[in-house]
Amino acid sequence: MKTNTNRRKNIKFSEWIDIWLQNERPFIKESTYATYTNIIENHIKSSLGTKNINHIQNNDLQNMIFKKLNSGKLNNRKGLSLKTVRDIMTVTRSCLNSAMKKGIIKRKVFEYKFPKNMTGKKIKIFTHTEQSKLFEYIISNLDEKSLGILISLLCGLRIGEICGLKWCDIDFKNEMLSVNRTIQRIYIKKPLLRETRIVISSPKTSSSYRSIPLSKHLIKIMKKFQKEDTFYLISGNKNFIEPRIYRKYFYSILSSLNISKLPFHSLRHTFATQAIELGTDYKTVSEILGHSSVNTTLNLYVHPKMEYKKKCLSLIYQELSSSSKKIKHKTP
Repeated sequence: MKTNTNRRKNIKFSEWIDIWLQNERPFIKESTYATYTNIIENHIKSSLGTKNINHIQNNDLQNMIFKKLNSGKLNNRKGLSLKTVRDIMTVTRSCLNSAMKKGIIKRKVFEYKFPKNMTGKKIKIFTHTEQSKLFEYIISNLDEKSLGILISLLCGLRIGEICGLKWCDIDFKNEMLSVNRTIQRIYIKKPLLRETRIVISSPKTSSSYRSIPLSKHLIKIMKKFQKEDTFYLISGNKNFIEPRIYRKYFYSILSSLNISKLPFHSLRHTFATQAIELGTDYKTVSEILGHSSVNTTLNLYVHPKMEYKKKCLSLIYQELSSSSKKIKHKTP
């Protein structure tokens, strides 16, 4: 027992976080395991790995936050995004909490703060002109591949969800699309190598499982390409197209149309923003996107343009002005 106690006192954080990750592995998705591994190997071990786990204090965690925000990238030239640093601290804190539960370290309160003047980077959206150019091109050059871009533009699906779509996910009778799987290439950094592989798994979260109603126009288009239930939608056969390859195809179209080279994910942001601008309620947009909270939709995916803000304020003035005139007419 004494030997075990001494071992616990002398264990380095890098040793414990490896043990913690292996204990977590049976309970998390493979893609989540890959994400944790990369965070640990690229960021946490370099900051806290050599420290005795019992000697880690709040100032160590706070200093790590500042360092990652200022020069956290692997080349040490630029800082990481606030979201990435939050993810790093979530993994770090989970590991420390587990150590407390296992009796590896004494129970204590780990506290740290994130700078208030830092905001998350907003993903840009396509302009109305760019949307129109992209839409017109796809309609004029329809095939299985371009159909996936059209669906993302009209329904806000993630690229992994588009790549994972099969024809069995399309209910033509009820005009519905079901999101049941996602495809992604995961990267796992190991001590001597970096492993990559394709994973076909369940959607991002439980709320990402969803059914999306399709317009009659889109249903009519999709019927032209309908294949066997087991075939992938954008490949037209039993072989999937991985996101990395599909992303290159998407960029080639943007380049040919001289459209801003925005990420594929910008189609999702563009869909959400346009839906809100057209008067769709937030809850509906949130469910179509597969968010667990309306706040996620509002904070990440809605980018109202200045003219819509002005229109909103003008409408309020007009409404108040109209009400005021009615009251005056009624007054004897």
